Amino acid sequence: MNPAEIKIVLVRPRNPDNIGAAARAMANFGLSELALVGAFDSDWNEAAKNWRLEASVSAIHSMDVVESARLYGSITEAAADCALILGTSALHWLKPDRDVILLSRAADYIAANSAGKTAVLFGCEKTGLTNEELSFCRAIINIPTLPKQPSMNLGQAVAVTAYELAARGAASAPAAVRENIEAIPEEIERTVRLISEKLQRDAGPHWGGEAQVREIRRGLTDARLTKGAMNALKQLLKGK
Repeated sequence: MNPAEIKIVLVRPRNPDNIGAAARAMANFGLSELALVGAFDSDWNEAAKNWRLEASVSAIHSMDVVESARLYGSITEAAADCALILGTSALHWLKPDRDVILLSRAADYIAANSAGKTAVLFGCEKTGLTNEELSFCRAIINIPTLPKQPSMNLGQAVAVTAYELAARGAASAPAAVRENIEAIPEEIERTVRLISEKLQRDAGPHWGGEAQVREIRRGLTDARLTKGAMNALKQLLKGK
């Protein structure tokens, strides 16, 4: 697998040291594209100025990854250039409603389901990815750990995933990919908004609720509509 086709996305990271450790792990296996979503909410202005300097302590020989990292306000923005979004979880406290892939099979799954770049999401240090954040994902990469010590340090989680995808994944034979280009996550999110707005108008304001929007997003993600089909659906929703 080409490391340039993997984007690591850290969702709500809090500790610059962990970001630096993640960057170092990426550099170990040739990954270079790092995105941060909703980082440092508790003290955004101060942390946004200084996080790269703080991350440099643990980002040994990988400051190029840190310096090129970009900050985003949402998962949709961070993955706008990606054809596939995957989440990561140990699944000890979650009952997933997404497909679950063992980490050892993740490279094969990406080869069979992505015709472009893939975003791999990691949740914040304290909680991991929430159900809301996982609703943006086609599937969940399971990093199996023992119940006695289920959680992994963020840098460690990125390291084992990067190794499987970029190092071991390089030996995987590429699987066939559908010729039709699927709608990108940004297009899916626009359509989610249109469907939600129409349902609120036609069926009541409760269709604007978080749970309802999440179900709409999951349905569109699972449908795997092509870009053309998604555009046709948007035109239908905009019709009077």
